[in-house]
Amino acid sequence: FGTGVFHAKVTIHSGTIKGRTLNNQLAVLDIAYAKREAIADYLLAYSARGQGETAPQILVGYPRWSASLWDLTARALTRVLYQADQAPSAGKPDRRCAYATRICAAIELQTLGERGVELGSVEITQDPKQRGTYTARFDEDILGSRTGTFQYGKKALDPADLLLRAICWTYFGLDILGPMPALDVPPSMQVNGTEMFHLEALHEPAKTGFLRHIGKSTVMSKPTALQPAAQYVAFLMRG
Repeated sequence: FGTGVFHAKVTIHSGTIKGRTLNNQLAVLDIAYAKREAIADYLLAYSARGQGETAPQILVGYPRWSASLWDLTARALTRVLYQADQAPSAGKPDRRCAYATRICAAIELQTLGERGVELGSVEITQDPKQRGTYTARFDEDILGSRTGTFQYGKKALDPADLLLRAICWTYFGLDILGPMPALDVPPSMQVNGTEMFHLEALHEPAKTGFLRHIGKSTVMSKPTALQPAAQYVAFLMRG
């Protein structure tokens, strides 16, 4: 699936991250580049236990290195679950709702050179004293950890939709997607005839991603504060 240049696999399981196996896998979401540019398009494939594969979808116009990988995951889930760029509100939890005691999900990077490199994980646990109240604990390679508590409940449980709402509540404070993130483009200035930008003007995850990118091609103990703007553009387009 995809171009082979970038392929992220999001797997959803019952139980804990450490205990995830193929046997407790509930759903799989594959995300791969359809267009690898600063504003990228992604091909999406999704399958769930008991339901099989859904029709392939495409996520159009997502700014690379602009936000959490969970933001990208939430927008991809919205496309495959609702065939839209925004999900309907989940509404108030049904008191007789189906529930999950604990589910987890992991994001793994797969390329031609690296397979199964974990970039993020989450465990979503229901409050044992209150049906439909969950705590989600997210972790991610660059942006670290984040925790959210929310309420969710439907008569039929969909683990992928539960994950989507956990991301939305934790990262946007809503049960639906927040605004699309903006491409991180720092201001530049001419220095000796070359457009340069200040490294500290970058936000995460673009800053760490760019540092890793230039670290692969140069040997430096500490990168200089001013970097060529053209090198950052190349990173956004292909890094």
